[in-house]
Amino acid sequence: MTWTPTDEDIKYYKVICGDKSSTNDEFYKVMLPLVLDMLNNQLCQKFTPTTLPSALKIFLAKATNFFSGNGALKGRSMGTVSYTFDFGTLPSALTDLLKPYDACRKAKFHVFQPVR
Repeated sequence: MTWTPTDEDIKYYKVICGDKSSTNDEFYKVMLPLVLDMLNNQLCQKFTPTTLPSALKIFLAKATNFFSGNGALKGRSMGTVSYTFDFGTLPSALTDLLKPYDACRKAKFHVFQPVR
């Protein structure tokens, strides 16, 4: 899935975070699809921007905002501009939002009852 957030999408997710900066719209435009892709991979799901439950919209907004700071920046280089983010640094308050939607975890722990 290729998603290019519109100006309205960016405004929507920035409002969730309370981000009033007008200088980081390009960052949101790039990061929102990346965080959504990471989210789908981690949860073994195929959410689209239109099918995201409310809790995951909050996660998408807050995670993107979190990555805009230096807290998740793991490395950077100058040559052809490369940034590396450590997704493991997200606060548990954010990652806890994912638990009800984790299809990978549910699949691993499904217990089959014997038929009698």
